[in-house]
Amino acid sequence: MSQHYKVSRSTIRRAWRELESMGYISWADQDTPTVIGRPQWPVRVQRSTVGRLTSELRPSFLGDLMQAAVSAARYNFEVGMPDPDLLPVQEFQQILRELFSYPSREVFGYSPTLGLERVRQAIRDVYLARRGLEPKLEEVLVTAGSLQGLNLLTRLWVRPGDVVVVESPTFAGALHIFRAHEATIVDVPMDQFGMRTDLLPHLLSGKPTPRFLYIQPVGQNPTGITLSPERRQRLVTWAQASGVPIVEDDAYGFLSDDLPLAAQNPSLPLVYLNTFSKILSPGIRVGCVVAPADLIRQLVSLKQLSDLHTGTLSQLVVEGWLRLGNVDTHVARCRSVYSARLKTAERTIARFPRLTLYARPNHGFYLFVRLPSGLKAADLQNEAAKQELLFAIGDPFGTDQKFSQWMRLAVGAQPVPQIETGLWRLARLVDRYAARGSSGPS
Repeated sequence: MSQHYKVSRSTIRRAWRELESMGYISWADQDTPTVIGRPQWPVRVQRSTVGRLTSELRPSFLGDLMQAAVSAARYNFEVGMPDPDLLPVQEFQQILRELFSYPSREVFGYSPTLGLERVRQAIRDVYLARRGLEPKLEEVLVTAGSLQGLNLLTRLWVRPGDVVVVESPTFAGALHIFRAHEATIVDVPMDQFGMRTDLLPHLLSGKPTPRFLYIQPVGQNPTGITLSPERRQRLVTWAQASGVPIVEDDAYGFLSDDLPLAAQNPSLPLVYLNTFSKILSPGIRVGCVVAPADLIRQLVSLKQLSDLHTGTLSQLVVEGWLRLGNVDTHVARCRSVYSARLKTAERTIARFPRLTLYARPNHGFYLFVRLPSGLKAADLQNEAAKQELLFAIGDPFGTDQKFSQWMRLAVGAQPVPQIETGLWRLARLVDRYAARGSSGPS
């Protein structure tokens, strides 16, 4: 074929990968591609030009968060990261010593785009099994965090104008991806029980069939809400009736005994995302996607165009930690610490009448807090920073600036005394602004 078209073999291979990622061909064997009809899954690749795409992007909220992650501010409620003191440092040291005794090619060389087989086995047999999942090995893709998995999936399925359904509020990183691909975002309100699944038929009436619904059933970011059993069942019933795939982000599932939707309903059209950024270390940048094998192959083709593969050393560190056998002990400690911090923050906020919780948080790192009428979270940021007090403004967690009066507080990395003192400082600052108007304290 390369001789016929007078192009290199690598060009032919890239063309095959592109056609496979678009769902037009399938590799029935290793030598010959097979032309297929329209796939069962809604496979379409975003075709916006880079110029148009980048011109419409707003300054990245995620970039600001990454900068805040290295801030020395005493009361840093801005970044949703685990407590560094909970990292299994001694275990990491042991794992790295062992890895550095291996041939350098095994540790510092390339990895298959899908992920090293031994790593995928450990993720499946140890971590996913804890969450009630039993995928085949070819149904597991190792990614650079769960955000990459969501980005790859959106690139594959969404083109301008396609509908994506989300909770409102929802993870700002997900919204950033959906906007970048020019999706039409339909946001579904939440209450203390999670997404108002009863509103789905009404909100989607007259609209094109959504490409997928994105949801965080446990410890939702930014509210900390866990989807109730009744709402889960309603969501499953809706998905079965509509055929719309669910994209389940289980980043905080390790903090709950609630099984993911993927484990409770294995027949659903569902893609499962997880990450080791919250349970282990955000700097390792390892996550996974669990999906049907044909979809995984298409995601692999797209991942090859982005970073080739997730870092080999990072993969091996995660595998080493999983195989040490201390996952349950670590999870139990995390649950105890993060639950205490969440309860402390909830109890402290309840003492200040000008701070109102969106809902009582169940799991995770976060609380979503409303300020008094007429006061925007952005109004407080500069003065708060002078007091070494950081928080995330609410706007990036929703559409149409509907959460400008809100702020997200991340308490996972803050010890209990700092949570109490930091929130007391925040409440005093809010009191001063509210008493004098949003122009600021005198």
